[in-house]
Amino acid sequence: MRTISGSCYQLQRSRGANGYLVRTPSHTAVIDPGMANGYDAVLGELRDAAPIVGEVTDILLTHYDPDHAQVALRLQHELGARVWLGAADAAILRRVVPPPTRVRRLLLRVAPVDLPDPLTELDGERELFEGLTAFPLPGHTPGQMAFQLDDVLFSGDAVRVERNGRIKRFFSALNSDNPQAARTTAELQRRIDAGGISWICPGHNPPARVGVS
Repeated sequence: MRTISGSCYQLQRSRGANGYLVRTPSHTAVIDPGMANGYDAVLGELRDAAPIVGEVTDILLTHYDPDHAQVALRLQHELGARVWLGAADAAILRRVVPPPTRVRRLLLRVAPVDLPDPLTELDGERELFEGLTAFPLPGHTPGQMAFQLDDVLFSGDAVRVERNGRIKRFFSALNSDNPQAARTTAELQRRIDAGGISWICPGHNPPARVGVS
């Protein structure tokens, strides 16, 4: 693992998307542990880190895409961890609601994601545990969530993040709702401008400090 800031870390062995880990006084949470073919590697990294950060108690999923969430069910069974996911994305994994676009329907057929069970669904902004807040950033997927611990924000694929911390709307072809994604980008920029965020940790770009030119 690589330290980002304080008790926030980036995993080095997860596959598919950037995986992260955060530690609070009573919880150790892995964020977006990645694809199924990275199971052995990411489990090994979490086991190696346990003497420093503790055993994983929670798995936080920013959204349901396979590069972020495919390994979650298997890790949940191995670690006994609680899994959190946006309610609108959980409905898609339950096959209650179809993915909103043709590209997303194809993606889920080619790379299916098993619904974690049990699952804690998220809808709206709330504190999950000590200092760790979740809030919705829909557009890339209907249930896309962000997580924030102290001044470190984990944004999943809600936006693209440049090295200087500037944000842009995520790639149009991969978004469920581009007008919503544009509104989400503007809302996130307002949160950044209001202060309290020093780092943004996205799904596919390197973590970046806010306001670095």
